[in-house]
Amino acid sequence: MTTSINNNINYTFKMLYIIAIFMVIDGHIGTFDYLTLQGLMPYQNFHLSLFMFASGYFFKLNLTFKDFFIKKTSNLILPLYGWNIFYGLLCLILNTHFNYSLGDNFNLYNIFIAPLTDGHQFIYNMASWFIVPLFVLQIITYIILKPLTIKTPLSALKIITFFLIIFTFSSIITPFAPSRLGERDFSLLFYRTIYFYPSFAFGILYHHVLEKYDTLPTPLHLFITLITYITLTTFFPYYNHIPSWLNFLNEPAYILFLISFTAIIFWLRISRCLSYLVQQSKTLSLISNHTFAIMLHHFIGFVILKNIFSFFFHDINLHEVRTNIWYNYFPFSENISTPIILTITLAITFLIDFVKDALFKTIKRHINTLNKKENIISNT
Repeated sequence: MTTSINNNINYTFKMLYIIAIFMVIDGHIGTFDYLTLQGLMPYQNFHLSLFMFASGYFFKLNLTFKDFFIKKTSNLILPLYGWNIFYGLLCLILNTHFNYSLGDNFNLYNIFIAPLTDGHQFIYNMASWFIVPLFVLQIITYIILKPLTIKTPLSALKIITFFLIIFTFSSIITPFAPSRLGERDFSLLFYRTIYFYPSFAFGILYHHVLEKYDTLPTPLHLFITLITYITLTTFFPYYNHIPSWLNFLNEPAYILFLISFTAIIFWLRISRCLSYLVQQSKTLSLISNHTFAIMLHHFIGFVILKNIFSFFFHDINLHEVRTNIWYNYFPFSENISTPIILTITLAITFLIDFVKDALFKTIKRHINTLNKKENIISNT
């Protein structure tokens, strides 16, 4: 059984993106249970590692460093800062004029530095904190691996060696994360990058070395991975931690990574089995193509939705809505409310992204029109 690929579209990983982003949103809604297998697999231990693994899987060295750096900056850093400014202004307006108390001050530090060191400065876009570590580790990986391809392609031995070095280094360094030191500066960026690096390197290793051996029948595969996961979490019960702050690291880091890898392999096989759904569903395909936007905007989606609820359900606490981003309101039972919240939040994030795309297309069209007029004038 191989990864589902059709017309150069990897539907297995599209499904994996859907599962990962669902885990992120479900965790932030506050239910924490739909895909945890009755609490067996708490999301926060691996859901962002799923994205890092996928980024490693698709990592390529076919560009020059200049083109690679420009591409990653355009795809990751520029949108991060653009939306950071947008949400900073939104914080300023809501906090000044509408009795909100969410997010920090709109100043130069929070605009330019805090996205690198913290990522939680304006609250509404705090789920984007992982973007900078992802950018940094991709640049570092290019610098490490590209010279190894000058004379010969990357061999399995080189990739395995790279993975083992990263795994060992991260296992040694991660326990010194700044939550132990009380720091919230560039050291946090360093440790976040180190923490995520094994999952990213595992994606590279899987793509180039391990994938061709991932052929066990699905029932046996899932049984082995679940038994492995249960064994690890039983012998190391204090594995649960929060990746954004790297706190509660009460087990050896290499154990945390192995638990994460096991969960990744488990959900990758689930994604492979369910990949046909993405091929058949335009809605699922839309979700998989917009996980970046969903990650950026789902918190503002929550806030907008809670304000909409306030028009229909008068028991909602508006003070909490305006002061506590983690305040969750369920108009019905959680099992009924969560799908509703999830669906409407996704619709809001899509709307935000579509408006952004339309705005940029309009601006680009006007710029092209002006350039054509200037060229006509200069040629007459």
